Amino acid sequence: MPRKIRLGPAGNPADYSGPSVNAPEFIREEGLSAYEYQGTRGVRISEENAQKLSENAEENDVWVTIHGQYWINFASAKKDTIEKSKDRLFKAARIGSLMGAHQVVFHPAYYSDRSKEEALKITIEGIKEVVERLEDEGIEILIGPETTGRKSQLGTLSEIIKICQEIPMTAPTVDFAHIHARTGGTLETKDDYLKIFEQIEDELGAKSAKNLHAHFTEVEFTEKGEKKHLTYETDYSPPFKPLAEVVVENDFTPVIISESPILDKDALKFKEELEKLGYKF
Repeated sequence: MPRKIRLGPAGNPADYSGPSVNAPEFIREEGLSAYEYQGTRGVRISEENAQKLSENAEENDVWVTIHGQYWINFASAKKDTIEKSKDRLFKAARIGSLMGAHQVVFHPAYYSDRSKEEALKITIEGIKEVVERLEDEGIEILIGPETTGRKSQLGTLSEIIKICQEIPMTAPTVDFAHIHARTGGTLETKDDYLKIFEQIEDELGAKSAKNLHAHFTEVEFTEKGEKKHLTYETDYSPPFKPLAEVVVENDFTPVIISESPILDKDALKFKEELEKLGYKF
């Protein structure tokens, strides 16, 4: 699958009622080319169906990723929770590899009662163990810690970059809505977005910035961070157009997953914005 800008839904398309294994065909037919399987409340797909999903995705040129469980917390005060988090991430990565997923996305941790520095240190140690286990078993998939939307969560852009600097087989997942929410609404202009890509390029390399895996939706937030996702073209933000301009003008080829309440319908609106700028899908 050659690199190009790819857009798609976080989960099955809004009007799709079939099984996940056949979602790639529906996604291709509506003009999209990415799909993030949602294992957020548990990965409930058999190995056989995961392999079928991989075959369908390849046949329809759909880029697959998988989102791991919400219950992952590598900095928990409870050792048992940390051990379960390792197992949950490993299982998501393993089944993801069977479905041809390029990256397993997950929220790394909550700070709990720890300092931010201690929480990050413990989180890196835990994820590193999972990566070592994957390497030992010959499982190939990128581990993609995600920027998070609440201030109680570990997951600033700098923290995600640090994780990726310290651990092999990792790549950042940048959720622009999460960054916008936890920083009090700082993503409004092209320069705001460009700074994110530049930080990633400076600290992780040009390839990481160019081929970024990203989430996008507009978002409502409070002083604590993210409150809820919103459909595109509301009175809220962050705006998609300046992001589209940065991507096209710099020849970036990200995968952008729509996490709006109407998923693929908004992904198609993102596509329209990119086409208005002259991008050819």
